[in-house]
Amino acid sequence: MDTLQNIMSEFPGCEIDPSVEGCIDRIRDLYNAPFARMMGIEPTYISKDEIRMKMTVKPEFKNSHGICHGAAIYALADHTFAFASNLFVDATGQNTNTTYHRPATCDVLESVSKVINESRNLHVFDIRIYGNGKLISSGVYTAFKINRG
Repeated sequence: MDTLQNIMSEFPGCEIDPSVEGCIDRIRDLYNAPFARMMGIEPTYISKDEIRMKMTVKPEFKNSHGICHGAAIYALADHTFAFASNLFVDATGQNTNTTYHRPATCDVLESVSKVINESRNLHVFDIRIYGNGKLISSGVYTAFKINRG
């Protein structure tokens, strides 16, 4: 049987809070999503109320100005959203609203997801992307629960 200690060794550099100990299989599945693996998105903190991830900005993620493409920034936010909304139940994205505040000229982007509200059918998150400690983008992301567990 997997324990929190066992799974932590699978994700070096990631702190996993005891509040998600019953979610080990889901954490593995979400981590192994093919698109997230291709993008190099890595979890750094997982808890019931907060998810943190990071992504190295690869040369192929840059636009014609040499800065990180908005789609790559959105990919990090979207996978953070997927992780947060599917940690305990099956859910699908219903709506996202993203604002870009500045160009991402950094080498590593970090995301933070926090719960805004949860109801019987919906889960709403505030997701922010940072680069070098500066806010790059922020958004409100809403998921529809398709399996309420």
